[in-house]
Amino acid sequence: MKKNRIPVFSIIVYCLAGVLLVYSVWAAFYCANTISMLYAQNQLTFAGNEFEIISYHMTTYAQYVLFAVVLFMAGWILQTLSPNAVEEEFVFEDLAETE
Repeated sequence: MKKNRIPVFSIIVYCLAGVLLVYSVWAAFYCANTISMLYAQNQLTFAGNEFEIISYHMTTYAQYVLFAVVLFMAGWILQTLSPNAVEEEFVFEDLAETE
């Protein structure tokens, strides 16, 4: 039985995606705490400031979530297109033809 090996570059990309995801969660908590603190101090109201609040969320952590998803998908694509995966497909086709 042959083990399907994951390419090293895919593992590196998965790790980078994980780091970005952890950073995004941390930044989201920080962003939520900052906005809730501003609400509590009556320095910020939602009415009239919708764009600024959403923009703050987008610049603080949303782009990093998107980058993490893109890196994860790149690692997954690299893993499925690795030479090991292609080799195994040909092996299975050869076995089907001989039987």
